[in-house]
Amino acid sequence: MFRQGSQINIELAGVRHRYTAALMRTFSIGKPSEHLCRVHEGHVAGMEAALQTIRPGVSCSDVANAFYRTYEKHGFKKESRCGYAHGIGWLEPTASFQNGDMTELKPNMTFHLMLGNWFNEDFGYMISESIRVTESGVEVLTNTPREIIKI
Repeated sequence: MFRQGSQINIELAGVRHRYTAALMRTFSIGKPSEHLCRVHEGHVAGMEAALQTIRPGVSCSDVANAFYRTYEKHGFKKESRCGYAHGIGWLEPTASFQNGDMTELKPNMTFHLMLGNWFNEDFGYMISESIRVTESGVEVLTNTPREIIKI
């Protein structure tokens, strides 16, 4: 049952010529709770840190650890990976943004930087971007605002 203060987490994708660009966002029915706002702030700060790290020559582990360090400064911890390679099809099991994955980023690699975290059975949060590694950094493939969407 949906009520004021409930949230909805959505993951979807656009597909063109079999290439996939995934996107996750959290929606709040009415005003989001303070806890949800704090979780959102931590995720967005971690996402910015990860995006600023992405460039050729950096490892997947470096990107993940940039997210983890920033996210932990906001008082939260994520145990699982924070992204994976994708493109033709939803998942390409070749590289993951997780501690220890030393895959070196190269231009035109694409990833789903997905920062979902489930804290308990009743509370979770999702935000993500599909990205492409460029010659000098990163290109975000969508232009969806990074906010809690209020409905």
